[in-house]
Amino acid sequence: MEEKEKEAQAIEEVNEDEDEILDPDDFEEEDEEVSDEGDKTEEESSDDDEKKKEEEKAKNAKAAERRRKREEAKKNREKREAAIREEAKINAELGILKVNPFTEEPIVDEEDLKIYKIQKELDDEGLDPINDLPKRLAERARNEAKKAKEQAENAEKEQKERMDKINAEIKELRTKYPNVNTAELAEDPLFQKCLEGRAGRWSQVEIYELYLSKKNEAEKKAEEEKTKKVVEEAAKKVSNPPSSNAKGNSPQKTIEDMTPEEFERYFNEKYS
Repeated sequence: MEEKEKEAQAIEEVNEDEDEILDPDDFEEEDEEVSDEGDKTEEESSDDDEKKKEEEKAKNAKAAERRRKREEAKKNREKREAAIREEAKINAELGILKVNPFTEEPIVDEEDLKIYKIQKELDDEGLDPINDLPKRLAERARNEAKKAKEQAENAEKEQKERMDKINAEIKELRTKYPNVNTAELAEDPLFQKCLEGRAGRWSQVEIYELYLSKKNEAEKKAEEEKTKKVVEEAAKKVSNPPSSNAKGNSPQKTIEDMTPEEFERYFNEKYS
């Protein structure tokens, strides 16, 4: 009874740990926003469609990541619970079995218990638990080595399949975008950010097109900030026009006095 209570307590501690890892708020689905779009131009509608597609992709990516985390947490919990049960079982058996009846040697740890169980298995099969033990140990060692080899081969096969898939996607990317520099792309922080949570689920073309979209947005925003700065500085000059210098030269033209050509020249000289 004491061992069962310890086992139950240990498993309860595992579940409490999992509760800390798996916050229910992490898995809440986001509500879809409903808005009145009103009358929009064809270009605005197209931009909205692209934005919705990107938002849908992002939402799907988050949902997939939540599912992956849930599955991973569940597997880890089950693995830890199984390990706790096995440890509790071993401790209970070590508490009962003090001596190996086949060798008359004390059972002090898990390895001694393992040998006893194999010997008992041999005895139940009508074999000699002493003389047939080396052969059975050799058989088990061969089986374990075979299993390990198969696992390694499967892992190697899966790795090759992943690499073949990546190479095929890179080929597709270079076919669609011949001028792309994959070496520079790999070092681009923005591209690395686009890869997060999408690698393996999105194709390289999809990730690259998302990257281009994000890059265009960043460049557009930078250009808008640049223009805003020019307008603000020009506005300051309008409200505080410079006075004539000592030599009697005419005051510098303000933005309101400039022709479109003069403003463009001024903009290019100052910010290009």
